[in-house]
Order: sequence, then C-alpha cells, then structure tokens
Amino acid sequence: MIARPAGAAAVLVALAACTSPVAPSPASPVGTIEVAARAAHSATVLDDGTVLIAGGCVVDGCGVGSVDAFALTGSSAIAVGSMGAPRDVHTATLLQSGDVLVTGGFSAEGQPPLASAEVFDAATGSWRPVDALATQRGGHAAALLGSGRVVVAGGWVRSRTYTATTEVFDPATGSFSPGPDLPAAADGLEAVALEDGRVLVTGGQSAPGVASDQAVLIAADGTSLDATGPLGTARFKHTMVSLDDGRVLVIGGTTDDIELLTSTEIFDPATGRFEPGPTLLHGRYKMSGGATLLPDGRVLVGGGGEGVEVIDVEAGVSTKATAASGVASFGTISVSGSLVLMVGGYDERIGLTGRFLAVPIADL
Repeated sequence: MIARPAGAAAVLVALAACTSPVAPSPASPVGTIEVAARAAHSATVLDDGTVLIAGGCVVDGCGVGSVDAFALTGSSAIAVGSMGAPRDVHTATLLQSGDVLVTGGFSAEGQPPLASAEVFDAATGSWRPVDALATQRGGHAAALLGSGRVVVAGGWVRSRTYTATTEVFDPATGSFSPGPDLPAAADGLEAVALEDGRVLVTGGQSAPGVASDQAVLIAADGTSLDATGPLGTARFKHTMVSLDDGRVLVIGGTTDDIELLTSTEIFDPATGRFEPGPTLLHGRYKMSGGATLLPDGRVLVGGGGEGVEVIDVEAGVSTKATAASGVASFGTISVSGSLVLMVGGYDERIGLTGRFLAVPIADL
C-alpha cells in the first residue's frame, strides 16, 4: 500500500547529492537506498502502482548515463536490478505482460546512440536483454500498439542526422522488425497510444533547430501508417497525454530549440484534426515524461519549465499547482495511487536535482 503524506502537505525529499559544480542537495536516504540526482530518465507506472525509474543523466551536462533502476512509492525507493547498459534519453514502454521494454538512448554525452534494448521483469525485479534495434537511436519515441507490440519511431542517429525509420518489437519473440517510414526524419518527436490501438506520432526536429509539423497514425499491428493533421504549430521536445474521452493533448515544445512554447493542441481521432488547446502559464520543452493525466481528467504538467501547473482542458485554462511550487522543473511526473510522484529534473541554474515530491492528488 502506498503511504500518504501526513495531512495535506506535500512531502519533499532530496534523494541524493548531485556530483556537479552546482550546489548539491544534502544526501538523504529514501527507503533502503540513496538515488543520485537525475534527468532524462524514464518513469513507468507498473501494474501494482509502483513507478519504475530507470537510467538518466546523473552528472550535469549528461556526461554520464546511469544503469540504476528503482521502484518508487510515496514513501520509499527500493533498488531493483541494474540495466545492462547506462542510458539516458531512452524510451520505456509498459507491455501487456506488465514488464517494461527499454530501447536505445545514450550512454554519455558525445557518444553514439545505443541500439541495445532490454526488458524489465516486474515479477523478479531483474533485466533481460532482447535483440538489438536495427538502427541505433536516441531522442526517439515509442508506444504500445493495440496488438501488444511496441513501435519505436525516429530519433538521432549521428551528428546532424536523424532517421525516419520505425521498428516494431514483438514481446513473443524478443525481436524487432521493420515498420513503416515516417514522412520526415526527426528526433525529439513524441508517440502516444490511442483507444483504438493505433499510435499517434507527432512533430520532431527535422534539421538542427527546425521543427516539423508532421503527424501520423500507425496501425494497431504496426505494419502501416496514415498521415493526419498536420500540427497547428510545428514543434519538437514536446509531450502528449491521452485524455479520458480518447482525444490527445499536445503540450509545449520548441520550434527552434530557443523559444519555449506556451501553446497546446488537442487531437481528435474522429476528425484527424488538431485544434488549439489551453495556453500554458510558462513555456516548456524537453518534456517527455513531464506531464500526466489526473483521475479527474485534468493534466498535471511539471517538465521543462518553471514550476508545476494544472491544465483543465474543458475549462480551457491552466493554473499554478501551489502544492508543488518553488521548483524549476521535474524530470518525470507519474500518478501512483492517491499520489503524484515527481522525480529529478533541473533547478533554476539548469543543474540536476535529486528532488522527490509526493503530492496528494486531492491537493491539486
């Protein structure tokens, strides 16, 4: 059972010191371990409600990726088996079995992207290797298809070069097969599963500092795609959240790697069109994993920008989340039971933090 913080107050705990020139947070054990400050990690809500945190940058500037993984609740962080390779800017996708597929990413700044992939076994807390991707990639996107397979799309493959290829992972064989090519090569793109089993892929950087407005729907079996959209605003390093009514909220990002967008868009699968959504309080980018759907249908956003805000799509507004104020940005945000768990990210000086904030949903 996930422990709830006493009263209505949020619980803020520094997970560990940051080994960087930035003034570190004091080391503080949570549960049975200490966890280094991090960003560009993944957070996956497992079937039992715990959140699997894997990898990430653990040195400012992403000079080193991490192999660490831990299972997080509102009151503890319990070490699980280490990944087979250090990685950040990877993808992590919950499979129908309850296990988690992790693909690609980077081992360190200046190193080529990874082709390796591995699966976290939720029953044993260990990792097992699976066949490698045909194309090494980081900054790519991935989502679960209705068939139970996983599509991996786009990504950075080498300096100033991106890929339009997709690959489809089959959990039954532990291998990848070629999927349909995207209209344009891109990294910093996003993917999200739709209710009908298809996957929506949007945006991305098609050249350094050049955003794409592409939007495609990949079939539930991963064998074909159809163009849709396009996005109202070309963007990359954004995020997407599926809403309760089957629509998708597209949030933030950047058009040029300089300006941070405050705009959102709402995709309707019934029409294949994007319409303007509520305006954010602050521009945000580098947002993958930095937003989540709350049980009441609102969307909590805390990645890639100042503080944390709550988007009410129906009311068309975004408001400050006072229960999570005073933080530059969080790396990942996840709903676990009655709590929202926010992990890592950056401070006002763009230094990595080890912040762990557990906020009762009722306070948001």
